[in-house]
This record gives sequence, structure tokens and C-alpha cells, in this order.
Amino acid sequence: MSWREQEIESWVRALEAYGQKEPDYATALAHFEAIGDNSKVLFNIGLIHATVGDHDKAIEAYHQAIKLDQYFAVAYFQLGVSNFLLGDFKEASANFNDSLLYLRGNTTIQYEQLGLKFTLFSCEVLFNRGLCRLYSAETPEDIEHKSGLQDLIFASKEKQLDAHAVIDEAINEGAEGFTVFSVPVGILFRPSDAKIKNFRQRDYLGEAKVIATSDFHNINTGFDGAEHRKKAGAEEAKSYAATNLVLADRSSKSISPLMPVPLRDVDFNPQYATPTASPKESSIDAPGMNTIRDSVVTFRTSSFDGESKPPVAPENLPPVEVTQLKIKIHFNQNQKLRLMLLSPDVDLEEFKARVGEKLNISGEYDIEVMDHDDKVAILDKEDLDAAIVTSKDSARRVGSAVGTIEQQYNVHVLTVTSPVIDLGFTVI
Repeated sequence: MSWREQEIESWVRALEAYGQKEPDYATALAHFEAIGDNSKVLFNIGLIHATVGDHDKAIEAYHQAIKLDQYFAVAYFQLGVSNFLLGDFKEASANFNDSLLYLRGNTTIQYEQLGLKFTLFSCEVLFNRGLCRLYSAETPEDIEHKSGLQDLIFASKEKQLDAHAVIDEAINEGAEGFTVFSVPVGILFRPSDAKIKNFRQRDYLGEAKVIATSDFHNINTGFDGAEHRKKAGAEEAKSYAATNLVLADRSSKSISPLMPVPLRDVDFNPQYATPTASPKESSIDAPGMNTIRDSVVTFRTSSFDGESKPPVAPENLPPVEVTQLKIKIHFNQNQKLRLMLLSPDVDLEEFKARVGEKLNISGEYDIEVMDHDDKVAILDKEDLDAAIVTSKDSARRVGSAVGTIEQQYNVHVLTVTSPVIDLGFTVI
């Protein structure tokens, strides 16, 4: 079983343990911890620790998740929740300030398309920050107390759900006795249904079992973002708070804001979560529709150019910067090699379209990663990035420790049906 398959299996097992009538938190944590460095998984670990009241461990997990993805707005959000519940209101206000920053001027970020049934609202983030500032003030005359009230007032102006009426109640009652908004208990990141279905079709888990549903028996706090999701293509409403009220002198401890994030550390790139807009239509066909595709494209990790250099200790190497993907294309056995350059941030649709255009072919392609002779489907942009990250990591292992790394590592793409297409990813 490949590492990718093992990751999905561990994820599913964790959800099964967590989704029981009496959740087995220890088993869920063990399965998630076995996956390793994955920002969504680390976020799940934090949520589970917080659920059982161990907020110190939750904070540690959220910090690890943010180190892998500094744009992880909801991780800053939950980091603030745990610090608030521990009584560290000053640090919590900094966490919520960072969450407001990484809303990037938007009123919402919908995480459901990424596997978390939760929508982050600017008004909730600002309300939480304001509450922390109020609670951290020693007297009503303190500037923090006055600024906290202002945060609540501005939060009230960006209410979107009926449940947000509590913001006005807090203002009217001086915020006494109120607590912060949070991700509801029972909600975790989960792999897409398509990935789980693809995995189960390979019978790695035996008989299919019911696992934790995306809505976890519809557990929510009354402000489910799906209730008010805007229609696809609707113009994005900008948040005054997220655009103008971020405090430049306040950021979370041990987290440096606005630092470039290396590609290998990006598991939760902000472009994956679409603010307010509905998720893109899935490229996976419904059962019974278009079951016969033009071809199946497979990524395979093996040598393409032949030569390789002895491994070099990773700690002695400078970071690898991916500036381009050089795609080497073999189309049918008797035709010459074709080359194509793409940006490393290419999305899946553009990638397939460019290959089709280059070869003057049309139709849909099912893309799979070959990992240790096993096929793992690439169903979305995250899967494509995983192939790129693997390329980068391999380049790092065989690269020079001096100067700019330009060593090549190839991820081959091979159709398993005619016509034969052989593509090679090259990190340059």
C-alpha cells in the first residue's frame, strides 16, 4: 500500500473512531498522528484535544498546522478559542487578529469544499477579537475596553445569519458573560467522498462501513454557512473589518505573519477555499454518466532522465524553489518528445486543457498517481500539488548543497489505454 493510500486509510479510521456513538478520541488521535505533517490533520488533532478540554495540546497542534500553512485562517480562529478558554485573552486577541488578516478582505471563507463543514465569518472573527480585548482590559476606561466595544459594533454591521443577533445582545449587555464563536464540536476535516470512494473500490478497507458524515448528524451551532451560501458567480462582498481593522502591531506568538510559504509546506493554500462563492462543480462524474473516458493519465515516480546523484543530507541543503514545471510528453511510441512549461501553481483544469491543446486531443482524463506500483487518483488541485511536492522533495534529496538547486526529478504520466501519453514533471 502506498503512502497516499495509507494516509487515506488512517484518515478514514480516525473518522470512524471519532464518529462512534461514544467517540474513541484516543484511537482517532492515534490514527491522525500516524499521518504526519498535514495541516488539515493537525487541525483535526487540535479540535479533538480541545473537545476533551486539553487546550494546551490543542494550541500546540494548531501552531504546527499554521507552520505548514500560514494562511490557515480557521486555525488561527481556533487557536484563539483555546487561548480564550485558558484565560489568555491578550494572546487570543492576537490569534483572532491574524484570522481577520487571512480572511484577505472577504466576509467569509467557506471550508466545506475542503472537507470541513464550516464557514468562517468576518463578523464572528471580529466579535471574538473584541470580546478578548474587553476581557483583557482592567477597567472600562482602558483603551482596550473601548477598542473591544468598537470591534463588537463593527462586527454587528457585518452580521449575515440570524444566529449573529447574539452580537447585538452582547453590545447591549456590555458583553458580560458571553463567550466566543467556535467551530462546532463534532466537525472535522475529512477527505472528499470521491477520494474515499476511490479508496474503497480498491478494497483496502474490506467491506464498506458508515463513517462520520460531513455534517456529523447535523451538529451545528445554528450558523451553518450552507444556509446562506451565495449562488455561484455572485459578486463577492468585501468586509470592511477584514480590509481596514486588522491591527498591524498584533500577531500570534511564534508565528511570523506575511512570510513567503515554500510550496512543500503548503497543504491548505488560500486559493483552495473560495470566499463566499460556491465550490466548483466536481470533475468526478455521477454514477452512470460518462463512465467511458477518453483515457486515464497516470503519474508515476521513477527515473526519466536516467542519471541520478547520490543522496545528500537534507539538513545540509538550501530550500528548493520551484519556479516552473517542465512537462515532457511522449504521445504514441513513434513520435518525438514534446515539451511544455507550466507554472507550479497551475490548477487541474488548466493542466489538462494545456496538455490536450499541446497534443491536439480532446476529452476528459482521469489522472492517477503511481506510487510504488499502486494507482492513486488525482481528483483535485490538492492531489496535483502532492505530486509537485513529491517532485520537490525528491529534488532536494539528490540536489547540490551549493547555490541554486536545479536538479531534475520526474513524475511520469502514462496513459494505460491507447493513445499512449507519457508526461514527465521536471522541477527546474
